Amino acid sequence: SYYQSTSPPWRRKFPRGGAGSDGWSGRWPDPLLPRRIFDLKPLETRSIWITFETKHDTAPGDYEGRVVLLSEGKEIAALPFVVHVWDFTLPDRSHVGAIYDVRLGPGTRWWGKPFSEIYPEILSFMAERRLCPDTVRPAPRISYAGGKVTADFSAFDRAAGNYFDRYGFRFSYTPWQFYLFGWAHPPGVKFGERPYPGEPPYKEADRTALRPEFKKAYQSCLRTFWRHITEKGWKDKFILYVSDEPHYWYKGIAEQMKALCGMIHEVDPSIPVYSSTWRYFPPWKGYLNIWGIGHYGCVSPDRMRSIRRSGGRIWFTTDGQMCIDTPYCAVERLLPYYCFVYGAEAYEFWGIAWLTHNPYKYGYHAYIHQSSEPGKYYWIRYPNGDGFLIYPGKPIGYDGLVSSIRLEQAREGVEDYEYLYLLRDLARKSEAARGEARKVLERAAALVPVPNAGGRHSTQILPDPDSVLQVKRLAGETVERLLKKGVARR
Repeated sequence: SYYQSTSPPWRRKFPRGGAGSDGWSGRWPDPLLPRRIFDLKPLETRSIWITFETKHDTAPGDYEGRVVLLSEGKEIAALPFVVHVWDFTLPDRSHVGAIYDVRLGPGTRWWGKPFSEIYPEILSFMAERRLCPDTVRPAPRISYAGGKVTADFSAFDRAAGNYFDRYGFRFSYTPWQFYLFGWAHPPGVKFGERPYPGEPPYKEADRTALRPEFKKAYQSCLRTFWRHITEKGWKDKFILYVSDEPHYWYKGIAEQMKALCGMIHEVDPSIPVYSSTWRYFPPWKGYLNIWGIGHYGCVSPDRMRSIRRSGGRIWFTTDGQMCIDTPYCAVERLLPYYCFVYGAEAYEFWGIAWLTHNPYKYGYHAYIHQSSEPGKYYWIRYPNGDGFLIYPGKPIGYDGLVSSIRLEQAREGVEDYEYLYLLRDLARKSEAARGEARKVLERAAALVPVPNAGGRHSTQILPDPDSVLQVKRLAGETVERLLKKGVARR
């Protein structure tokens, strides 16, 4: 769970209160250790994870193989397996976004390299698994002085071309310098200008009235950036993340959000503005274009449909959901199903490589110091495994990145989405296919009811984990059968 403390820095902090997941104390498997040699002791069970990759020209059919266990060169066991390759191909670029922020956190030392060096490796690692980073890096160099904007897009353009063309990532947040505020805080200084008169936290400020100098500086820089990406043809790929978890119940925050979104849309009304609100706050309708809502019932299905009918867009925000100590990796696998069933374009998670401890030694995080509103500070320990699904290779002497069971299930979920997308596409073009496809799609929808218990309660949201595999197999068989009947793909 999330555990908080207001004790002094020197005092040891203990988790207090009930657990926030359906797991229990003990050792939990997560990193997929890249080893071909291991010790197998008597009366002990070990798992072996094998990943299979097919190419576009891989012939469909069944492929047989064996896992051979050797001891001192002598075969002691052979475990057979069969892999079935479908007679259809998934698209290279996914139709759903699975967005994970790339940040290393306080545990940078465990990576053995500076962020600038490890980032390209993480980028490629994520692309192989159909997962999307948060933003193009390096960001453009944009500065403002004397009423003029200076911008250097050279390194950014090379990175963006790689990001969109080579890897095919679907979304990117605008550079983080355009992010404005989090929780109940006022906006930070942007391009050398403060948002309100006086000193932070601007207790007496009129949150509806931004300083003209602040607006001019921010809008000038944003206009320069937006004009550039429009000329490059990337306009539809960028989302402006305006605020993380805004506390709309806190004095002045509702008005602050309106003023900031209004400032952005004065530059260009088409700029998509996103915030991880978790819930729907009606006064912000028309100000936010993309609502980051919780998938477990924060917003009803009827309200989701209403948002979309009125021209709004939906993403799912998922902080704290993907922790290690849950019996099943349910939410990692099912989030794309939620997106498919409820019309969300993407889901986003706050971290893929954020560490506080050596993750091979400790299954829990250190306490960190943070503030969610002006003048209020506290210590907090995030759920076990929260913020990272990739492990560094350095602590185990491996020159590379290490995947995890959770990460592989995130990839599987995105691929499952493509099965469902293809099946729905076939059904829309053929009345004969509609009946068969509907049965499968209804079974997929039954996996993800809203409301539900939430991601840290995996046994409740997915009582039978085999049901996901059954739906995927049924979807694959149905697609294969419909294609053989001559139903054409788009």
